[in-house]
Amino acid sequence: MTMNEFYPNSYGSMRRELVSARNLQGPPPPTYTSPPTDIAVKATPEAYRSDEVIDAARAKAAMGRCSPDNDDESSFCHIPFHPDEGAFGPSKVGVVFFGGAFVDPRGYAPLAKSIAERYGIPVVIPIFTSDISLTPGTCESGRLPMAAAQFQNVEKWILTGHSLGGIAATADAWNSMTNPNATIDFDMLGGLTLLAADVLNFGCGPTDFSNTDFPMALSSATEDEVLNRTRYDLNRPLSSNATYFLEIYGGNHGQFGSYDDSGRVQALGPSQVDGTAFIPPQVQWDLSTAAIFHVASRSGVPLPQRSALRIPDDVDHECT
Repeated sequence: MTMNEFYPNSYGSMRRELVSARNLQGPPPPTYTSPPTDIAVKATPEAYRSDEVIDAARAKAAMGRCSPDNDDESSFCHIPFHPDEGAFGPSKVGVVFFGGAFVDPRGYAPLAKSIAERYGIPVVIPIFTSDISLTPGTCESGRLPMAAAQFQNVEKWILTGHSLGGIAATADAWNSMTNPNATIDFDMLGGLTLLAADVLNFGCGPTDFSNTDFPMALSSATEDEVLNRTRYDLNRPLSSNATYFLEIYGGNHGQFGSYDDSGRVQALGPSQVDGTAFIPPQVQWDLSTAAIFHVASRSGVPLPQRSALRIPDDVDHECT
């Protein structure tokens, strides 16, 4: 999903028209955003579950006050998911997960929690002003330094994004790979995973990984009617020579996250009409997190290893 598909006219003028028609989620700014489901809120770390905390991070982002150079973790403007280091030990690989446009960042908590708990890999979900991971005129998000400040043992980061967030992840990776003045050292990157997104430039020049062996994965879903499938197929050759392609049979666009998309068509237009999934969201999440782990396994650093088999607290420990 590109910005032009949300804004068929110029970004600025159409955005002003849409803002007047959106719900007010909280100050600032006035914006429509798809709220997280109850399942997603429950999967979010407790300190980040409230609307007030998320709105405060959005406000910091709006004022340019997100920074890695601060002992106050709220200045990182993201939701961190910490693995159990007692079970896995410190991880040398981490994930930065960019959410789709106008989706509350908590809407991706089930995936992030699964990556942290199942694989022992830390995850951060950046929080942006209007829940848009990209800013027109910029070629990088500036969020990897905050992730690195949160998880200082991580040596390689897997940039991951859903829908428009995939374009943000791609922009960060490509800019780091090709721009000597990028704020992200390319040596910090271990791979790229796109969920319902394709390799697409965002006004920063042609983006083409086809002559590289950069670890990548592209995951799509058969019932996704939001993704521009024609463009996705045309841009497939722009992926690297080390790309794992996954098509999730029965999944749709919205089930890459866990958010209420019922208001998207009214607020954002007919491009947001999604197909009907016929697999449970948990299945789509499991396959998506496995694709991310597949890229992490090729990042060039050792993966976390579970120290011992642990039985969850809610399982009966007695043999019957």
